[in-house]
Amino acid sequence: MATVIVSVISDLVTDQRVHKAAQTLHEMGFEVLLVGTKKKKSLPLAARDYKTKRIKMLFQKGFLLYAEWNTRLFFFLLFRSAHILLANDLDTLPANYAVSKLKKRTLVYDTHEYFTETAELYNRPFVKKIWQRIENFLFPKVKYIYTVNSSIASLYQQKFRKELVVVRNVPVKKTVPPAAINFHLPVNKKIILIQGSGLNENRGLEELVAAIPLLPEEFILVIAGSGLIIDKLKTSAAANNLIHRVFFTGLLQPEQLQQLTQQAFCGCSLDKPLNLNQQASLPNKLFDYIAAGIPVIASNITEVAGIVQQYNIGTVICDVTPELIADAITSIAADESRYQQYRQNTLIAYNDLNWDNEKHILISLFKQLAAKNHISIG
Repeated sequence: MATVIVSVISDLVTDQRVHKAAQTLHEMGFEVLLVGTKKKKSLPLAARDYKTKRIKMLFQKGFLLYAEWNTRLFFFLLFRSAHILLANDLDTLPANYAVSKLKKRTLVYDTHEYFTETAELYNRPFVKKIWQRIENFLFPKVKYIYTVNSSIASLYQQKFRKELVVVRNVPVKKTVPPAAINFHLPVNKKIILIQGSGLNENRGLEELVAAIPLLPEEFILVIAGSGLIIDKLKTSAAANNLIHRVFFTGLLQPEQLQQLTQQAFCGCSLDKPLNLNQQASLPNKLFDYIAAGIPVIASNITEVAGIVQQYNIGTVICDVTPELIADAITSIAADESRYQQYRQNTLIAYNDLNWDNEKHILISLFKQLAAKNHISIG
């Protein structure tokens, strides 16, 4: 049986994109091994249909984390049998590329974002230059590449004159059971939700917290996930006497997050277009909100605004400020028929934007590369 080793530096519990890819490859007939990291705060990983491996990391962030990860991953891949290596994001590509050359194996690259223009590298020119050199060296050498949306594909096409396949990170179409988890939130309140595993600067979080005092008491803010500025946000909420209105859940299991999202009044996606990656991004949370049937308050990011406006599922604000956020939420709360129309329209969007439709692009790609490289599936 043909074997695929899928690798990603992120936590396997919360990274639904790699799970969907691994599950789809398993259903195609590949033997799949998904490799990720295990950090101090990693959540327990439930059994899956395919094999998984979590590599324990001594370092938790920064250069030493990436160096340790690629070193450990290199030796792990070197002594494992695989027909195809699927690398997720630039921070996993060096080890995969080296092993693919040494063992003459097929390499596939899934770039989840325009990596060298991410917010985390925005004010770090030296670190950014290192990643740019890695990308400039490796990207042209990889034959099979796909990414998350057309905007990022276009940016890479312009830079490297390479055509990328687009496989969007839309959710698996399924019925989420009614909420049964007690999140210890105040009752009879309207939940404004923002979620993500990278809740960092320039994501509109500070402005969202600052918008809460501008809203009636019936609204509370729930921040679900983790990130570099969570402690800063908690300090801000406490300093402004908002601890009864701003709540932090930390990382949640996917099923928990789905149930929480279903309880929300609206979901927020407020990334700022300060760099090419954020301007071209298409955050997973947008599709989670759509799947849960809740309206969206979104910043004017190309891909996000396009979907919100195409399906008429919420409001796009022209700038990320506390006042505009509060105005958008107040406006849809004051118009019940409009609010319900947004909710109805999410059902239409969900029928289009789901993994049952999208996975055929991934299946086609892997069938083609298997045929070209004489790899038998199943």
